[in-house]
Amino acid sequence: MTGQLLNVFKSPVGVNGEGKEFGGQHKIQILGAVSLQNGETQNKLVDLTCHDVAAFEPHQGKSVTFPVGVMAQGKGQVIYYIPKGAKPELAGGLGAKF
Repeated sequence: MTGQLLNVFKSPVGVNGEGKEFGGQHKIQILGAVSLQNGETQNKLVDLTCHDVAAFEPHQGKSVTFPVGVMAQGKGQVIYYIPKGAKPELAGGLGAKF
């Protein structure tokens, strides 16, 4: 995935109805462009859980590229994830594309 790294943050921690904690993961926000069938471009903001936040923090505000995994969760639903051990690189002259 290639896009502008807009933000690095930790999601808030909460407690569900069963008393179990949830949240608290480190996340990144990537802004990229998706080419539509009609030739137009749509900007999308994607939040991804990040296991190695220290590798991403120095690149905040820059265009980066990094590997992602893709899973189909249901009909028409796609989930993107950053594989463990994946490291970002500066995108160079590449535009932000998903």
